[in-house]
Parts: sequence; C-alpha cells; structure tokens
Amino acid sequence: MAAPDALASLAWGECLVPATSPPAELAQRIRREQGMLPDWLPRLAPLPWLSLTFSGIGATPFAYLPVRLIEFVALVVSRDNSCRFCWGAQRAFMGMLGYDAGEIDRIERDDLVSLDPAERAALEFARRISRGTPRVTAAERATLERLGFSRPQVAELAFAAAITIFANRVSTLLALPPARLERPAYRIAARLLRPVIVRRLAPRLRTPEPAPGQNAGIGAAVVTALGDSPAAGALRRTVDDALASPVLPLRAKLLMLGVVARALDCRHSEREITAALVADGMAPGDVANALAHLAGIGLEEDHARLLPFARDTVRCQPQEIQPRTRELAGALGVDALLEVVGVAALANALCRASVLLDPC
Repeated sequence: MAAPDALASLAWGECLVPATSPPAELAQRIRREQGMLPDWLPRLAPLPWLSLTFSGIGATPFAYLPVRLIEFVALVVSRDNSCRFCWGAQRAFMGMLGYDAGEIDRIERDDLVSLDPAERAALEFARRISRGTPRVTAAERATLERLGFSRPQVAELAFAAAITIFANRVSTLLALPPARLERPAYRIAARLLRPVIVRRLAPRLRTPEPAPGQNAGIGAAVVTALGDSPAAGALRRTVDDALASPVLPLRAKLLMLGVVARALDCRHSEREITAALVADGMAPGDVANALAHLAGIGLEEDHARLLPFARDTVRCQPQEIQPRTRELAGALGVDALLEVVGVAALANALCRASVLLDPC
C-alpha cells in the first residue's frame, strides 16, 4: 500500500447528488442511532432505505466481534477500496476515540507485524473478502477458528468486511464529500472533549437477538448463517426494503444482483436470484443470457444500462467509476440514481458475505 496520505490526495469528483433537507422523522431516527446527524444524510435522504442502511452500519450491529477489530476492518477495507470518504471518516473517528495514530499508520502501510497472529489473520481475511476474487475458502475460515475465533465471530467478521464494502460503494459511486470529522477544528475539539465523545459515540457490542421471524427469499441463507447476531436482522431488513422499494423495477434490481453474483462466482446467490427472476416472469434461458451478456431483457433502455454498470462496481477505482455514475445521473434523476447505487452496493456486500455458505 501507499503511504497513509496517498488516499487523502486521491482524485475525487464533485458529489453526484445535491444536499436536501431530510424529513424530520428520518432525521430523528438517525440522530438516535448515530448520536448526531451525519454529514451524508442530506445526500441520501431522498431514499429512506439507503439512509437507514447507512446509519445501521454506524450503529454497530455486532454481538461477538471485538470492537477494536471492527474498527480496523473498516479502515483496512476502506483503504483497499480506495474510498476517500470512508477511509478519511474512519481514520478521523478512530483518532477521536483515542486509537494510537502510529498503529493506524502501520496498518495502512500493511505493516501488521505489531499485531498478534489472530488479529493479523482477521484483517487479511477481511481484505480477501474485499477483493472478492478468488473467493475466500472454507479453509481460511477454519484457520481463523484455529486461531481462537468462534464461529459467530468469524460470521461477524465476514459481515463487517461486507458491510464496509456497502458503505465504500455508496460513498465512492456518489463521490460523497469528505466528512467534517477530518477538519483540524474537529480534531482539536475531539482531543478536548474525548471523554464526552467516547461516552456518547464509541461503538459498543449489542446483545444477541432472535433470528428474524420472516426470513425468505434473496439472502435468506446468509441471514441464517449470521445466527443470533444483530447483523442478521440488519441484513434481512436491508434486502427486503431494497427489493420492495418502488423507485426501480424489481426485475432491474434482481438482474443487477445476478450480474454481481456471476462476477463474484457466488453460485448460491445466482441460483436464488435466478429463481426470483423466473418467478417474476422471465424464462430461465433469458435469465442465463442476461447474466452472461449483460442484456437487460424486458427492461427499458435506461434500466438495461444498469447491468454493465453493476458489473463495473465489483472492483472499481473512483476515477473510473465516478464518470460512469455521472452519466447515469443525467439519465435517471436523483431518486433512481440513489437506488441504483444502493442496489449495486448491496449486491457487492451480499455476494461477498455469502462466503459463509461455502461448505467446509
């Protein structure tokens, strides 16, 4: 990896969506979850399910994985994805919480020697999930268990990497502006107010929760694999809300999910999505053709363009993908663009978290 300041100077375009005034109910809910109104809310507010998912990421939906590891996974994966917004915000937030700046710098330089073997293996596992291909193997999961991680911790580790990728894709595709937390005035205030900040904003593990009562359809097996982690309910709500949203046709969203599943060699997700598309009226041969050739069969021209775009989000650099997103913005409008970005981000997260399903 490059030096720690390299990402700060990364080419990063103007934000693709305007700031808006969030509805009062949405703002109140997110303030309760976050302890503050985050910088990104005015940009994502037109699409409630996307705003709530983004907020849920910051609400730490974990019961088993150590908080320190959750924070370092977010940093490592954001840097691996060249996400200027998430990397900068995460680095600043960890500084506010009192994490050692030297340790953060070493991890960003891939100097993991100072970590114990278990932490080092966990961060390498998270980075492997981030890169997507070749897929993480069951043997790599077993290695973590031999190093002392429980199965629920390994499941949450995979989810932590996957949900960071969700945030990375949303932030990068939309070119969210750098967070206020990075400004020098905020860093100075953070040093003075650290006890208050830690008491109010520091992430804390939650208690395990019953598995979602209704768990069917896309993502059901991954949700089951998360057990009684709060992550299970968070993932189930996100998938259901994304697919139920009326902004884009269901078929367009399913095809986007299928394209990403094919690109990431996620056969389980591809089978689920194919079944859902057939239930939506597509012939199996048309589904196979659409996923193989990125042809939006039965879609309007603007929506057919979403399939190659989804494929390009699997592994992307800001300077390449942001102009592609800007082209879509001109054709689709803000609400539809936000949903395209949200579905692409969800597809990338879900199909990476599905490594939990690969048999030992």
